[in-house]
Amino acid sequence: MKKSKTIKHILFFLVAIVVLACEPDQVLYKTNQIFNDTRIKVNLKPTAWTIESFSSEETAGEGATGRAADILDTDLETYWHSCWTCNPAGQHPHELIINFGSEISIGGLQVAQRQTLSRAIKDLEVETSTDGTTWTSMGSFSLSRIAELQQVDFRENKTVKYVKLIIKTSHDGSIYAALAQVGGYAYE
Repeated sequence: MKKSKTIKHILFFLVAIVVLACEPDQVLYKTNQIFNDTRIKVNLKPTAWTIESFSSEETAGEGATGRAADILDTDLETYWHSCWTCNPAGQHPHELIINFGSEISIGGLQVAQRQTLSRAIKDLEVETSTDGTTWTSMGSFSLSRIAELQQVDFRENKTVKYVKLIIKTSHDGSIYAALAQVGGYAYE
């Protein structure tokens, strides 16, 4: 009994050292084990990512948030919101284009809905590009109306410089949409 407790303590200590030695965005993890997919994913650092363009953003009615750039600030309490004080208001499809700064290898996106789930995105298409002119569809995805991170998986790494999010519908059926964060990962 004492020997098994000692082994458990040593294993816990070793795991703690490994986790503490890694920066949060470099922690490796396995996913999709239900589907027997145990590929390791590495979170990408969004330090050089910028918003290349957007179809609309709310600059007045959401206080200090609502701008497209808010999806890249790593703060779940800030968010992009399609413009609702504009005349006419922005309508579906809404578009956000992220510029990675240079070509990167990316296996998918991690997205988080606005944490209040107001104007949560339901149907999303993702396109990628190396030049910002020619686009390749990665597919259409249905997001859940939950506050946790959701994966938009490309099934394999793609070399891209830009990603376009085409928001087609919202869960509440309105013409508006909101999104808190976008991140990414690559398959190792």
